[in-house]
Amino acid sequence: MNLYIESLEGGNYLVATGNDENKTLLRDSHERPVMFHCLTEIKSYFGDSTFDKVWLTQTTPYEEMIGQSNTEGPLELEIDWH
Repeated sequence: MNLYIESLEGGNYLVATGNDENKTLLRDSHERPVMFHCLTEIKSYFGDSTFDKVWLTQTTPYEEMIGQSNTEGPLELEIDWH
């Protein structure tokens, strides 16, 4: 199982687990997405859980806002989770 972290505007993060074909967004008891404020908070939430890979994705609207097309897509990095 992989962990997928999406960095949003304003220093917020959404988290999903699964694999490339089947990701499940982490939700609270009211079915709202759980929002985190930093990577340390995410690590604390998952405690001793282990993952095959941890991916950090960052998408920003800045290129589009200034009239440039974003042909490369979002920035995706595999990060060390130890």
